[in-house]
Amino acid sequence: MIGSGLKKLAVENGMKVAHGVAYGSLRGFAATMSEGSGYKLIQFSTAFVDPVQERAFSEKVRSVDIKKEFRVTNLEIGSKILTVVFHDTVGTMKKIQAFLDWFLPMLEEFGANKATVCPQCGLEISDGKWMLINGCAHYFHPACAEKVRRDMEAEKEQEKQERTGSYGLGAVGAFLGAALGAVVWALVLVLGYVASIVGLLIGWLAEKGYELLRGRKGWGKVVILIFAVIFGVAVGTIGAYVVVLAQMIGAGELPGLAYGDIPAMLFMMVTQDAEFLAAVVKDSLMGLFFAGLGVYGILARAGKETAGAKLMDLE
Repeated sequence: MIGSGLKKLAVENGMKVAHGVAYGSLRGFAATMSEGSGYKLIQFSTAFVDPVQERAFSEKVRSVDIKKEFRVTNLEIGSKILTVVFHDTVGTMKKIQAFLDWFLPMLEEFGANKATVCPQCGLEISDGKWMLINGCAHYFHPACAEKVRRDMEAEKEQEKQERTGSYGLGAVGAFLGAALGAVVWALVLVLGYVASIVGLLIGWLAEKGYELLRGRKGWGKVVILIFAVIFGVAVGTIGAYVVVLAQMIGAGELPGLAYGDIPAMLFMMVTQDAEFLAAVVKDSLMGLFFAGLGVYGILARAGKETAGAKLMDLE
């Protein structure tokens, strides 16, 4: 997806727009521009030949508060892709222009490969081919582009053959892992806190459990992890109320009740006390919200792992 602001920037720089992205040479560097809800994204298909220069470049970038100056929320230097994410709000396009005026000369200063250097073989290109790989455009020699295609197809076939696990066993592992995370969630709630880090823990333990019991790779894994996280939050929330009631019984604040009465008491409170039910729902929704923040990255990674790499010819 790409909006009018990035389209205008692309046209001004002689770039092309297709398949929801703008791509081409942006002041000499292979770039891809796109956007989504609340962000704008620029990815550069480039690499630093000299590791010393790359470290110097990274240090210079870190010396500036790019979030404050340019609204950059994330800048990641990969082996072949440099990713820049901007917070999208009123005036962001002016910030992007200012960022490019500052950033692109630095790429050249520290020896980052330009668009005319093939990211596959590292040699100069006189007549190349643009390909979109996982949303980022790269400019290859035609022969290198075909090699990349063959390698990706071979990798997909290998991954397909390796998907020999079991969704059933994976689900058991995921729910056991989420149950361990639920214990921590309950303790955190009892202490009066709700933290996304606990949601991350639930997701991490669920994924580890899935992997330990050799769960199968596929879209089913993502679905199982989602339900495991919901299960972990629900069990943790209920567990917190169980702990509170147990503490009250132990302190003599609920005379005549024993620990074995807790399940029936909880059921009665949920079905007959509207205020208590509202509190449970509130805690559960809040828990799911923070858990969602915590595990989003895990689920996104699992989704990408399942979907595999996506390749498309742009020209």
